[in-house]
Amino acid sequence: MSNYKQVPFFEELKDIFRKNILNIKKSQFDEYYDDWILNFNELKSSKFKIPDNFIHENQKVPKEAILKGIDLPTWYGDFKNKRIIVLGIDPLRNNKVFNNAEADINSDVILGTPYAFHEKSSREKDCKSYWTLVDGLKNAGNFVYCTDIFKTYYFNKTEKTRSYSDRPFISNEYHKIILEQELNLIRPDVIIVFGKLAHSFLLEKKCPKIGQSILNTKATYSLKNKNTDVYTVLHLSKTPRGKNFSTFFDNNDVNTKSVNVEDRVECAEQYLEIFKRHNII
Repeated sequence: MSNYKQVPFFEELKDIFRKNILNIKKSQFDEYYDDWILNFNELKSSKFKIPDNFIHENQKVPKEAILKGIDLPTWYGDFKNKRIIVLGIDPLRNNKVFNNAEADINSDVILGTPYAFHEKSSREKDCKSYWTLVDGLKNAGNFVYCTDIFKTYYFNKTEKTRSYSDRPFISNEYHKIILEQELNLIRPDVIIVFGKLAHSFLLEKKCPKIGQSILNTKATYSLKNKNTDVYTVLHLSKTPRGKNFSTFFDNNDVNTKSVNVEDRVECAEQYLEIFKRHNII
């Protein structure tokens, strides 16, 4: 992870999060990022937990929520380079994560980063495909900022729904306000979106079929005095079937006979090749 002190937006980012997501001091944000940077290459990482009453009221988390988590964005590379935002939707925390952190599933919230990039084991195992993409983008000479459309995650034990399927939660206007503030702070040149839900939330319109060429599904997001290209790809989770990736790669001039479409790391590597071919990165 890049040293957060080397980027110009960190203080403003902390203000955005304190006003909308977490009722904590700025120094606590420093503590979290300091720890993640210090332990970036260690096998074990800290499990930050705090009482859920620190979640800002603007998040409008229901009382029936359990397994709560909040992800703080991470960034990699030189901010002076071409800027890319990788935007997705993170999976729900599970009981195992809470047990490891000795946290209460009802009253605690686990703090982390998108795809748990602060954990070496996550980068090398469960989320290796995502890290392959992000690290590849950085190594191609880009600044890469990773964030999610929703910063808070939970399971509604009454409605039996995850937060990103919980209608009162996802209709909360503050989620869009926070994301817009983030994007205008980073001012990306490119936004890479994982999946149709993030696409629809960002652009406020139905996502076209992702199996097409990325040039056909290319969109534009309007920032203050700047328009940014948006490219949407299949999520690198295990949910999309290999057939979906085959269709996507066929329509993006990738020889699928040379790719194991069930291997998400190989899929991520092909994403990078597609982006390079079209001069996106």
